[in-house]
Formats: sequence, structure tokens, C-alpha cells
Amino acid sequence: MHKIITSTLTLGAALFLLAGCSSSSSSSKTASSSSTTAKKSSSAQTSSSTSSQSSQAETSSASSSQVAATSSTPWNSAKAQQLRSFMNAWGPSMHQSYAELSPGDYQWFGGVNNTIGSYEGDGSTFEWSTTGTGNYDYNVVTMYNYNKSPQGDGNASTNIGEYHITYAFAYHNGQPVALVSQSTNGGMIWTPTKNATVQSNWARIAGSATN
Repeated sequence: MHKIITSTLTLGAALFLLAGCSSSSSSSKTASSSSTTAKKSSSAQTSSSTSSQSSQAETSSASSSQVAATSSTPWNSAKAQQLRSFMNAWGPSMHQSYAELSPGDYQWFGGVNNTIGSYEGDGSTFEWSTTGTGNYDYNVVTMYNYNKSPQGDGNASTNIGEYHITYAFAYHNGQPVALVSQSTNGGMIWTPTKNATVQSNWARIAGSATN
């Protein structure tokens, strides 16, 4: 009888130990599986984050390149609109109105089309430029004309009259300069304007970082 009890106890202990080992093995497998899943999730998040950062960096680089390309040209349509807004507001404050001139759409009262004239008659080269850059002493990007009369009235016109106030907005050695012509004979002779408001606003617009 003693032997039977002893054998039973021994068998029970063995079964208990076997069950414990099985449970430990299962827990170990579960822990290992969880660790592997966590590592894969962490790796996926890291990869996604790296991809996102790379995409943002490429976008930022492309944007910077576009800004650099635009900034290399001193004159553009955005600045043209700023100047247009200024002249449309400033002209009436002077009881004047100005017509915007560009190559091919104006005529000098002398009868010669598109006569751009010269700077103070000193032989400096003076010509149109669509970008504000060029091989001229004065690179003119736009003009504005007001025809006045001895009676004091006047009007905006692309046909430059004998009595006129015409502004030329140009870049000279890379710097903005506002010129004016009021010559009634001998062609269009340009000199720097003495109107501080026109010059300061032109310098502000021409030198702005607008793209």
C-alpha cells in the first residue's frame, strides 16, 4: 500500500512538473512573438517617418530652388502689378492719370513709333528689358505716360503728346532708378526724377522679394 501511494505521488509530481514546463514554454513563445511584432511595428514606423522626412526635404529643396530661380530675375509680373497699383493711386493724388506703356504700344508725338530716347543725351545705352537685366546702361522694364496741356488739364495716353510727363522705370547697374522725360523737342531725354515719392516707391517695389 505504501508503494502504491509513493508511486502515485511520484507520478503526480512528474505531471505537475511537465505542465509547468509546458506553460513556461508557451509564455516564452508568446513573449517572443510579442517582441517580434513590436520590433516590426517600430521598424515600420521608423521607415514611414524616414520616408516622410525625406519627402518633406525634397519638397523644401524644390521650393527653395524655385525661389532662387525667381529671385535671380529682378523684375516679374508680381512687381509689375505692385507698380501698377501705386501709379493708379498716386496719379490721381497729383490730379494726373497715367497710361502704362510697353514695347510696341506707344507713339511719341514726333511721329516715330516706340522711340525710347536716351539718358540725358550723354550716349548711355537705354533700352527695354522684360527681366530688368541686360547689356544696357539702363534696362527699362515699363513706362507710364500722362499728356498735359498748357491749360492745365490732361489725360492718360499711350500716344505721348508734345506736353507730357513720362516715367521710365529701369535698373541701372542692378539698382532701381525712376526716370522722367518732359522734353518737347529733340526726342525723349530722360533724367532721374526729383519726385521723392515716385523714386522711393519704385525702389521699394523693385527691390522687394515678391515672386
